[in-house]
Amino acid sequence: MMKRILAIIAVAILVLLYLITFILALMNHPDTGRLLMAAIVCTVFVPVMIHLLLMMNNARKGKSVFDETYSYREKKGEKDNGG
Repeated sequence: MMKRILAIIAVAILVLLYLITFILALMNHPDTGRLLMAAIVCTVFVPVMIHLLLMMNNARKGKSVFDETYSYREKKGEKDNGG
């Protein structure tokens, strides 16, 4: 459940960044170019940071950092194994 909440927050942050950039572009604000670059960088940075946090959470729980970090894969594996 926490992973879904993090994903929704990440999507909301990215949508807001692009929306603010669009609004400032319509208003002909001088910093629109820098804000667009920040939004593009965050489009890569935010998902990578969330993935790293999930990997660290796995390590904290005693799993390997290379174990699956996404619960839907674990649930799919349990179904395949008869569980």
